[in-house]
Amino acid sequence: MTFTSNMFNEIKDSLSKKGDSSYKDIMKFEPGKTYVVRLVPNVHEPKKTIYHYYHHSWNSLANGQFVTALCPSTYGESCPIDSYVLKTYNTGTQEDKESIRPITRKENWMVNAYVITDPTNPDNEGKVKVIRYGKELAKIIDSAINGDDSDEFGVKIFDILNGCSFKIKCESRSANIGNRMMTTYTSSKFTSPSKIDVDAEAIHEAIFDLEKFNKPKTTAELQRMLDQHHFCVQDLDTKEEIDEDTVPAKPALSTKKDDALKEIFSGIKEETAKSEAPKKETPKAQVDDTDAKLKELLAGL
Repeated sequence: MTFTSNMFNEIKDSLSKKGDSSYKDIMKFEPGKTYVVRLVPNVHEPKKTIYHYYHHSWNSLANGQFVTALCPSTYGESCPIDSYVLKTYNTGTQEDKESIRPITRKENWMVNAYVITDPTNPDNEGKVKVIRYGKELAKIIDSAINGDDSDEFGVKIFDILNGCSFKIKCESRSANIGNRMMTTYTSSKFTSPSKIDVDAEAIHEAIFDLEKFNKPKTTAELQRMLDQHHFCVQDLDTKEEIDEDTVPAKPALSTKKDDALKEIFSGIKEETAKSEAPKKETPKAQVDDTDAKLKELLAGL
């Protein structure tokens, strides 16, 4: 099957919509190295070429282990973890708000890629692997698809034989917080079109089902995860039958609520970073103003 411009249009449409494979098939990036790939479209289901999802994670307060789960907002359902965080920020005490700082809600994307150069794992070269990426690479890819760079790149970024390679440059920069180093991909870019001698049809057929990397949990399972690893509740009732393969369809989250969640979780991250920096006394007026803004933001949800 040949990749067409109509398929490209379906890929663009899918970016505006909001899911037990092996993680060994996800590429690993290391600072100081540059990776070269070509993005591979899903020619059978173009709308599934790029998988956009949200996930929660934190270190368990019960046993210290790292816990993570796909957020149901990915596929348009309400999430008990999101609901708890919203309620805490709206009505909780300052102590309650402090307690949820470790809980994160991150936004990520996945796409299949044919690997041309992989300095971390050369065995990946000549194979289809998965790129899991965040907002920096998402901004570059989205700009190439339907943004400022779409006239130059557009459909060519999914043309395996004669298209544009994606040069992913992984760099370190100082975060100015506790001498930490952060990883940045802002220097990454698509290159001019060039021909490579590969079997495009075989590459198209070698892609991974991106939605299978993160198995959805039921509402009951997510609530149990919150109870066990945040509230440290022991001996929970485990007799309830849970159909793990059932993800009932519900209306998508409102944009207002999703924007509120993004701002809240971003605020948690910023406040956590500030807490690790040298302490500075915050004027009371500033604290009151921030709290008022949060209440105003959440009042209409």
